Amino acid sequence: MTRKGMDEMKLTVNGEEHDHQGDGSIDALLEELGAKKEHTALMLNGTVIPSEDWNATTLKENDEIEMLVFVGGG
Repeated sequence: MTRKGMDEMKLTVNGEEHDHQGDGSIDALLEELGAKKEHTALMLNGTVIPSEDWNATTLKENDEIEMLVFVGGG
């Protein structure tokens, strides 16, 4: 389903195809995926993107995202 005024965008997330339906920011993608941002590191097309830049970074069709979510425990 496509949100009104927004198009789907095909991305590759951790090697799997994903249809992003948000506003095209990394923040929107992480929310869509249900990732805990405070425990996540992210690379966009091979470049590490600092968390302070996630809201301002615009994703494009066919971008490749590698996402690492750190979990604690013992």
